[in-house]
Amino acid sequence: MTDHSVSHGGDFAPLVSGQHDGAGFRAFMSYSHAADGKLAPSLQRGLHRLGKPWYRPPAFRVFRDDTSLTATPALWSSIEQALQASAFFVLLASPQASKSQWVNREVTWWLSNKPRDRVLVALTDGELTWDSATGDFDPDASDALPPSLYGAFGEEPLWVDVRWAHTENDLSLHNPRFREVVADLAAPLHGVTKEQLIGEDTRQQRRTIRWRNSAIAALLTLALVATVMSVQFLVQRNAAREQRDLAVARQLVTQADAARARDARNALLLGIAAQRIRPGSEAESSLVDTLTHTRYSRTLPHDSGLVGLAITRDGRTLATGGFDGTITLWDVADPARPRPIGQPLSGHSSFVYSVDFSPDGRTMASASNDRTVALWDVSDPARPARLGEPLTGHTDAVHHAAFSPDGRTVATAGFDNLVLLWDVSDPARPARLGEPLTGHTDLVTMVAFSPDGETMASAGFDRLVLLWDVSDPAGPRRLGTPLTGHTNAVWGVAFAPADRILATAGADNRTLLWDIDDPAAPRRLGEPLTGHISEVYAVSFAPDGHALATASSDRTVVLWDLTDPSRPRRLGEPLTGHTGPVNAVVFLPDGRTLATAGTDRTAVLWDLADSLRPQRIGEPLTGHTGPVNAVALASDERTLASGGAEGSVVLHDITDPTRPRRVGGPLTGHTGEVFAVAFSPDGGTLATAGADGSVLLWDVADPARPRRVGGPLTGHTGEVFAAAFSPDGGTLATAGADGSVLLWDVADPARPRRVGGPLTGHTGEVLAVAFSPDGDALASGGTDRSVLLWDVADPARPRRLGRALGDHASLVYTVAFSPDGDLLASGGADRSVLLWDVADPASPRRVGPALTGHGSYVRSIAFDPDGRTLASGGADDAFALWDLTDLGRPRPLGEPLIGHRGSVNAVAFSSDGRTLATGSGDGTVGLWDLGELGTLREAPADRACAITGRGLNREEWQRFVTGLPYQDTCAS
Repeated sequence: MTDHSVSHGGDFAPLVSGQHDGAGFRAFMSYSHAADGKLAPSLQRGLHRLGKPWYRPPAFRVFRDDTSLTATPALWSSIEQALQASAFFVLLASPQASKSQWVNREVTWWLSNKPRDRVLVALTDGELTWDSATGDFDPDASDALPPSLYGAFGEEPLWVDVRWAHTENDLSLHNPRFREVVADLAAPLHGVTKEQLIGEDTRQQRRTIRWRNSAIAALLTLALVATVMSVQFLVQRNAAREQRDLAVARQLVTQADAARARDARNALLLGIAAQRIRPGSEAESSLVDTLTHTRYSRTLPHDSGLVGLAITRDGRTLATGGFDGTITLWDVADPARPRPIGQPLSGHSSFVYSVDFSPDGRTMASASNDRTVALWDVSDPARPARLGEPLTGHTDAVHHAAFSPDGRTVATAGFDNLVLLWDVSDPARPARLGEPLTGHTDLVTMVAFSPDGETMASAGFDRLVLLWDVSDPAGPRRLGTPLTGHTNAVWGVAFAPADRILATAGADNRTLLWDIDDPAAPRRLGEPLTGHISEVYAVSFAPDGHALATASSDRTVVLWDLTDPSRPRRLGEPLTGHTGPVNAVVFLPDGRTLATAGTDRTAVLWDLADSLRPQRIGEPLTGHTGPVNAVALASDERTLASGGAEGSVVLHDITDPTRPRRVGGPLTGHTGEVFAVAFSPDGGTLATAGADGSVLLWDVADPARPRRVGGPLTGHTGEVFAAAFSPDGGTLATAGADGSVLLWDVADPARPRRVGGPLTGHTGEVLAVAFSPDGDALASGGTDRSVLLWDVADPARPRRLGRALGDHASLVYTVAFSPDGDLLASGGADRSVLLWDVADPASPRRVGPALTGHGSYVRSIAFDPDGRTLASGGADDAFALWDLTDLGRPRPLGEPLIGHRGSVNAVAFSSDGRTLATGSGDGTVGLWDLGELGTLREAPADRACAITGRGLNREEWQRFVTGLPYQDTCAS
């Protein structure tokens, strides 16, 4: 149960007598845990403490379930005993409490067994309006009272307004406003006036102050001595607490990491607790990892398990049907802030197996285990109403009801092996159409209409899917032969929104796709979708038909890419978060959100757009006739340069990344592949290097009119693979197949000249170079599997620094310095990225484990501007993002991103870190919006709290956190 009550009660005791009434409670407190879980304990403490000496126990007890209720299977019996033993009933009134079955049950019991004038009301949310004309609360203007309290009072009862308390940090008797509220409620419990009670409380406070002042003088002397002794103790204690907190946080991080794949919501709750208990890079990195790997968005809690789930075509209203026979409507116009609409609809006497909205969203059908189908007018979701009499005709449970696309027909699937059709042109006067459709030899589980409304599919326990021509619902007929491909009961069927494709899901753990372009001769498409380890209960197509969601009793949902239905493939990891079977799944119309419903009493919303996952900006940039080997972004972020295998360099204006455009003509001058492009720090000069052994300099101050400056830089005796400008723009480093690195003075690009001797130390081709941010060091990597560091503070006298970094198992393709210069990354053909601490370049050392995740060579790497994210491009056609917050445990930020059809040869961040450019072997350049990744680390725990809606509750805290008092880790 999610909402129950709390209280105290008993016979009157003398004011501040200091004696407990062991036989009962003075008051019973009833409230919604969801609404007033924080306020109720504060009120209870205030009622216990007001008007008594600090050294005496409370004058009476107030029953509240979290503190007064022992664990027992007979929960209601325990609550009833507490009600019987209570003298007053204190109701914390709110819209949530008014909808709680437990609160209503407690109020009903009190009104039947106790004096009504002993009911005290504290309004914590919503509205209460007394209508003096009717002598009752106005039901149209009040939304906080349980239904049973309307008409219960002969005159307006005592009630206090406590709505302000939800935004108050101090809920204690030290807060004068809160003290007044407590006094209003406590005076009747003490049997005195409010003035007497406050006067007595003031007298006790004054007496306490006198005692305190007398004691202070004596204690000061002792304190002086104790202070000296305690300083050392405090230091030791604080150190011990820090170690304790660190140990607890690490344990929570370990548990969060383990839970991430199977229960994203629990992983978030554990990660929040770890970050609040001991903020630090380890906890932050783990929480960021969870946030970037989950699409879990929000939980919609219920009082029972859920089976039915439906969404209106406008995407504003979601319906959920439960085991308790009720239906809840939810406003999901903003999926990030879902909210229940009105009271749950109760009209069935058993499970609600399915719900469906008519195409216009004005009517809803619900199918139930009670053998009926109900129609509801939901044109105004805040005021739904039953329409006519239930549809009766099945002799066993009705497991599914579905509207036809024109909204004039409802089909129902029954456990009596039948399908019935109903004319609902006038929903208030539905009528059966024709005879029952027979053909199934066992329970019928589901029916679905094709988008044109001419074909219907039905599925059943007989392992069959039947197709029906329902172009004339009054005279439906069977089409072709049954679809036989499942080896166990078929639970779900769904038509694609446009293509003539049908998906069927079964208890054989599989989903099958069918081409029904000719319904009389359907055929199987591709291989079965086998991503679940248990029964598949439901399927749903995305609005564009390019994706399919499958829900299973294995507690997961799997997404499938159906761009080519004959070759479906899984999209990412399964969605985890439900703790019980997932019974229903539906896409919201925008295709960005998925809703699921489960036996675990929750519906879950999933963010498929995933603001933490990079999104492609516009169309790929084209202009090359071969692979793109290199990309570079100018410092003003207006110009992007790319070098291609056909020997040209293309410039793009990306001032508006959504509308990039080519500028100038291709830069031609190389007689072979262009392997490297690099902008000078001021963006005015571009260097290009190629297979022809030359390096060219270009004036691109006006990208629309680029021009060559100076002569080719010739000094290498083979291909030139890499080029990089120093941070001051005065030096250019180039690396080539001849095994050398050359330095060039380009302070005047029109008159470049070689400086110093070649940097020789590699025993093979040099493929990569990079300057440190201060320009004093240079890193180079090559086919000899090593990375070398060079002191180039004086380019005319370069020298080797430290040892060769030779931990790669194959050639080194790429190197990059972090923005602060303390970290160097290297990527290679061994499919890994290695990290090096080069704060002292003369003594470099490896840090952290290798970053592995690419399925082939790592061709390119780049740090974002704050140095906490690394991008890597691979020959596996993917690029990956890595969180380097905790260098001891670097983590991938989400799954590798696939958007190119060729190796990702180059990656480059914009100067603000919000855009990433990728150059690919498919001949295109991609621009990617990194969305909120850049700001994620600013407050990952706050973001996680917004998703979960809460931190660990007390029960979870006791289970996962050892040795620390409970704290609400998502409290504002």
